[in-house]
Amino acid sequence: MKRILSISAVMLFILVLSKLASNVAPPPPPGTVFTLKAQRVIACSPTEIVLADEHNNTVRLDIDTSWPDCDSFQKNDILDFYLSRGDRTHFISDERTAWWRKVM
Repeated sequence: MKRILSISAVMLFILVLSKLASNVAPPPPPGTVFTLKAQRVIACSPTEIVLADEHNNTVRLDIDTSWPDCDSFQKNDILDFYLSRGDRTHFISDERTAWWRKVM
């Protein structure tokens, strides 16, 4: 009985581990200098954006014209931003944050 229980526990562990491994975020797009993970848009204007993480640490960025309109960001969306620096912050892409990153 112990042997069956041990084998079942190992198989369950492997299944959980493979599920977590498949949820790993894809590599960032080429040309990315930095990323901001699990961010909410707090304030937005045509020249700057304020982002906050789950611990309420805020970051203010001067943005260029590559950013989407402020209306495209929903209040409760938690996003990963892929950005590059120049004179101002250049927007490359964003995507919804994986569920496990939201709780970290």
